[in-house]
Amino acid sequence: MRRKNDSRKATWLLVGAGAAMVAGSLMERGLESGWRALKQEDPPEFKRGDKWPAALAWAAMSAAAVAAVELVARRGAHLGLQQLTGKRAPASV
Repeated sequence: MRRKNDSRKATWLLVGAGAAMVAGSLMERGLESGWRALKQEDPPEFKRGDKWPAALAWAAMSAAAVAAVELVARRGAHLGLQQLTGKRAPASV
């Protein structure tokens, strides 16, 4: 029984992390495109000469958006796994 539970936990970790990584990457790409469309310039790269307000806005916006999308992706993966298997994801993960 212990081995089966470890297998479910490992599967859930892979599914949840994979969904979050893909969603985070897509969101980051979308944010960069949106910044370019809005500002007609590349997002700040934190080099010398970048304006502090723009750099701080980019950091805050991208961190909040990527974290939110990763959370939604993990939740979606959890619901998908539950619907597919009829079981909840392991609680201790």
